[in-house]
Amino acid sequence: MLRIFTQTLKVVAIAALSIVVLATGVWAFSYASELARPADAGEAVMFSVLDDQTDAEVAQELASQGLIRSTLLFQGQFRMSGGALVPGTYTLRKGMSVPQIVDRITGAAPAEEAPQEAATAPESFDITIPEGWRIEQIAEEYERLGGEGGAEAFMEAVETIDRSQFDFLADLPPDASLEGFLFPDTYRFDGDNPTANVATMLTTFGNRYTPEMRQRTQEMGLTIHQVLTFASLVEREAQIPEERPTIADIYLSRLEQGWRLDADPTVQYVLGTPQEWWPKLSGEDLENTESPYNTYKVDGLPPGPIANPGFASIQAVLFPNDTPYMYFVAICDTGEHAFAVTTEEQAANVEQYQDNC
Repeated sequence: MLRIFTQTLKVVAIAALSIVVLATGVWAFSYASELARPADAGEAVMFSVLDDQTDAEVAQELASQGLIRSTLLFQGQFRMSGGALVPGTYTLRKGMSVPQIVDRITGAAPAEEAPQEAATAPESFDITIPEGWRIEQIAEEYERLGGEGGAEAFMEAVETIDRSQFDFLADLPPDASLEGFLFPDTYRFDGDNPTANVATMLTTFGNRYTPEMRQRTQEMGLTIHQVLTFASLVEREAQIPEERPTIADIYLSRLEQGWRLDADPTVQYVLGTPQEWWPKLSGEDLENTESPYNTYKVDGLPPGPIANPGFASIQAVLFPNDTPYMYFVAICDTGEHAFAVTTEEQAANVEQYQDNC
């Protein structure tokens, strides 16, 4: 009888302990879930995926903007999905799951519907301007997000803004475009004042182009406008960050030695349309495009920047690598370039890396 009683007590104790463990587990799970839920859940974040970004770079950017906690988890989910990154600007929200984000930026799930033209513009909105966009692309994004007057109003603001309030524009010819000076960044735009938004971008440029950088510009015998022109070429050519100072050095060396720059992006700038701002080029495009921007046919720098470069590309021009290289060619679709000193080396690189693409 005593033995049966003892066994009963054991069963009751085990059952009670199980209930405690289960309750503790439920509490712990609930607590952890609450911790994992961001306080700003649902907050919209404008997130851009660029043409040359890897899943690792996208993961780091998502983490830096508070959209994910684990870059490894994102990369694992992305690779399991079997999808590919689709360049563009997306409206993501704090608290979205990793699979939801992956589906959104790979096109597996529809994007949030873009704001449609309405009777009144939003009071303000966030806008992300990637490095290497031309002004028209910024204007299109302003319109897509509901800015008053759309792309046309933004372009008019760029053309008519009072330049006298910005010292770095003092030497710019009155008919010169502001291409290159609209600093890429994430901004909070005024919904119905495109002129104020353009002023904000120019002010940001003035703050980021430091006195030390201006001093370096003078030491190189260049103007800020010329630095930005070089930097815009670097921005459109370099897909690997480490290559920027080398590509900058090549363009600077070509100009110094009296060579033509032979920069494909300058021709893309001429031939770009709203359907494709940066079209693929043929040999005929390079030979037959008549424009002061075609650096295959015109000596020296083009009339101005062909895009709005980021800080890294500007720094690459101000502090280029010291190399003997005069040529480079893209290595198929890797984003990397092969560099050469002589025409013979360049021809061999073209045969190896381009002819079989």
